Amino acid sequence: MKTTTRVMRRRHGGPRKKTPPKDPSRQDTFRLKISPKVRKVLDRIGVPEPRPFVPDPFQVEAIEKVRRHDVLVTAPTGAGKTYIAIEAIREVFRKGGRSWYASPLKALSNAKLEEFSALFGPENVGILTGDRKENPDAPIIVGTTEILRNQLYDAMHRGEDLAVDLVVMDEAHYLGDPDRGVVWEEVLIYLPARVRLLLLSATIRNAQQICDWLLWLRQSPCLWVAATERPVPLYPLFLFPHGDLTPLGGKGGLFRPIRDLDPRQFSRRDFPDIARILEALRQADLLPAIFFLKSRADCERAIGLCPPVPKSAIKRRADFDRRLRELLDQWPFLKTHKHLSILRRSRVGAHHAGQLPHWKLLLEKLMQEGYLEAIFSTSTVAAGVNFPARTVVVPQSDRFNGREFVDLSATDLLQMTGRAGRRGMDEIGFVLVVPGRYQKAELIHDLLRSPPDAIQSQIRVNFSMVLNLLLSHEPEEIRTLFARSLATYQNLSREEHVRDLVRSFQQELTRWEPHMACGSMDVLAEVRPRFMRLQEEQRKAKKLARKQALEWSTQGLLTPGRLFLNRRGTLYVVVEPAGKDAPEVEAVRLQPPLQWSRGTVRTHGVRTRQIRDIGRKVASLPDRHDKKGWQDLMEHCRREGYRSLFGEGSAVERPEALQSATRTLAETALRKAQLPCTGCELFGPCHKASKHPFARLVQRYFAHRVEIQSVQEALWRSFQHHFRILKEEGYVTEEGHLTSDGLWASKLRLDQPLLVSEGIRRRVFPEKDPALLAALIAPFVMDRDRPGESQLSALIWKYPDLATPYFAMMKTLHRLREKLSQEGFETPALPFWTVVVVYHWAKGESWEVVKNLTGIDEGDLAMVMLRTADHLRQVESLAESHPELAASAREAIDRILREPVLVV
Repeated sequence: MKTTTRVMRRRHGGPRKKTPPKDPSRQDTFRLKISPKVRKVLDRIGVPEPRPFVPDPFQVEAIEKVRRHDVLVTAPTGAGKTYIAIEAIREVFRKGGRSWYASPLKALSNAKLEEFSALFGPENVGILTGDRKENPDAPIIVGTTEILRNQLYDAMHRGEDLAVDLVVMDEAHYLGDPDRGVVWEEVLIYLPARVRLLLLSATIRNAQQICDWLLWLRQSPCLWVAATERPVPLYPLFLFPHGDLTPLGGKGGLFRPIRDLDPRQFSRRDFPDIARILEALRQADLLPAIFFLKSRADCERAIGLCPPVPKSAIKRRADFDRRLRELLDQWPFLKTHKHLSILRRSRVGAHHAGQLPHWKLLLEKLMQEGYLEAIFSTSTVAAGVNFPARTVVVPQSDRFNGREFVDLSATDLLQMTGRAGRRGMDEIGFVLVVPGRYQKAELIHDLLRSPPDAIQSQIRVNFSMVLNLLLSHEPEEIRTLFARSLATYQNLSREEHVRDLVRSFQQELTRWEPHMACGSMDVLAEVRPRFMRLQEEQRKAKKLARKQALEWSTQGLLTPGRLFLNRRGTLYVVVEPAGKDAPEVEAVRLQPPLQWSRGTVRTHGVRTRQIRDIGRKVASLPDRHDKKGWQDLMEHCRREGYRSLFGEGSAVERPEALQSATRTLAETALRKAQLPCTGCELFGPCHKASKHPFARLVQRYFAHRVEIQSVQEALWRSFQHHFRILKEEGYVTEEGHLTSDGLWASKLRLDQPLLVSEGIRRRVFPEKDPALLAALIAPFVMDRDRPGESQLSALIWKYPDLATPYFAMMKTLHRLREKLSQEGFETPALPFWTVVVVYHWAKGESWEVVKNLTGIDEGDLAMVMLRTADHLRQVESLAESHPELAASAREAIDRILREPVLVV
């Protein structure tokens, strides 16, 4: 199926194309008209009759099989996978065994703690999520998958077996998640084969392949149990702009009138008519609903467009007000929430990552209990939505992936529509497709009938993984571990094709390798991207240096009387200064013969970018009509000779910003010169597209590089790369054993363990100031820039007492950050605003004060606090090697984890 991408700016305008005139029928003639086919389906709406619980056949099958084998269960959302887990845990518990229930989300772990405590007794259930560590020796543990992975690291280090008999991995399809899938794969690789494994997953395309891999990995059968039918059937609908409510499609494909609807009749700036859609849903008895919109801003805009809820809707107003008061009394800090008035008036809410965790929890509870009409959420968090509704509304067929807008995939849509239809509350669920500029109804129709995406291995090497594996394995043993990865298994079927490619390239390379300064394609693959990055850095540095020099010269130096040389070496004197944003100065050319126009000396506009050098300043300028005065000045300059303002012995000091830009430019040029590319005789064809045979070879190599390098070899090369850096930095010996620094650094299971451990080694983190410790750890939790961050540099001048230790840390880490960047590793931005907000929160400031410091969304602030606490826990684990720092981290955690950040 063909999918497309589009850049984000198209949402906001860009070059406009002529679009067909809008359909006149859209002009305030909306009237809901339900087609007969849809009316028959709507007649089925109702609450199912209560009936005794009877396990479905797939549940019985899974419970029976997990007694003797590993089992992978795939079933739609709401099908009852948790029941299988409970029964499997119950059987292990009865026999005196231990179980570990791993989930991707802390909130889900908290919910399972309550559920399992009610079933097995609170004394028999513990929780380990980072935020909570309660009853860790209980026979039943619920927690996040990362914690389970860390326990496996520790058990391997001690040479012990993990004290557990059953591991349940909920949401096992996270194995294919680009960000966190590596953790799921690590757990499956490290888990002892004797431990029974129960994987609970949404529907996936390659479930049998996953089972085959686990058999290959663990030498124990893994059986697949599948349920394909949704517990609540799904019916797709389409709402036309004039009000016709029709099926989205039928046996013949997409409903024909939908094909005739041209998306170009909608403006790029058109926004869904939320009030009309809600009214149509209400009339058709399709509420409550979840709207999946493209951005947080759209969610906030949408709730503001919702009309007051009719008094007869959903539940009596008195019941709603009572329940809302109960929740607000439980979380009083939400009484001032900016959306509270909208919630009371329209019974709707915006649920996205920018909201406080408690606000999202409040909305979820109200939705689950039937008090809300609609929730507006972003499509990017569909997987984390835990509040089923009768209807899911899809206004566009694309989503923003962090870089650009891309078409929804079958898995994306499955996650959204999985929330349509409440088990035990609805006989049928609905997905409503709404037309718009960015809606491809046919794509939605096809995706609803398509199988979900296949899981692909996401394993990748990182510094924390290398340090922890070296605790218990020799390097060659680690190579064997990589050979057991899902990535290697999925690549086995392509081995013959890969071998043919390798032979072809090796034959062609024979004639070129003697002329390659880097010596081989493997080295070229490392060096060439680094050279290109440095080239881009050099270009940016030149641009910045030119800009700083221009600002300095135009604002302070190019004043009347200043001598300068243009690019050709011609001498000029300034007669009129350049403005702040002016591109040129007005100057007289001091070269015989002097030019005159109508009795005045002729002036020239000289662009500042054409100035080669700036010289001394003459004491005074003649009047523009004084021919003798200008002749004398020209003769005086000839006799004295030109002296550069920046020559040897010059007392002129350049501004710090210009000096910094110049230093950066020089450093970049030096690093670039150190690479073999500079003196390579094949530099041209290697770096520039041409018809040269080596250029074509390089292009083909990079096009097929992923295929040429087997996954196992690629993982091993990546391991060796990480290993070399760790060895150079003193964490690993030549033989592959951890040094004393490597031993404690292995406990820092973070995204950037090297930078944090370097800060600890260089003592940039204070041991006696918990608030400042938390503040300086905070920048390391950011994995990407967020909107508005670039405008927060003014905070540096507002909080100099925090800027001083921050810049001291940045200076200390500069060498290592530069090295990692040159080696091709991503380094975080380390934004200063995180220092400000975490410091004030840790010092006890109120949430109202902290959230107004930066203008960053509350949800993002809460995320920074929670992730900072997670990082501080890793520092806290260094009690043996750094007792004072660990104690300070412990106190900092207690200061950070308070309402409204912490959700229990």
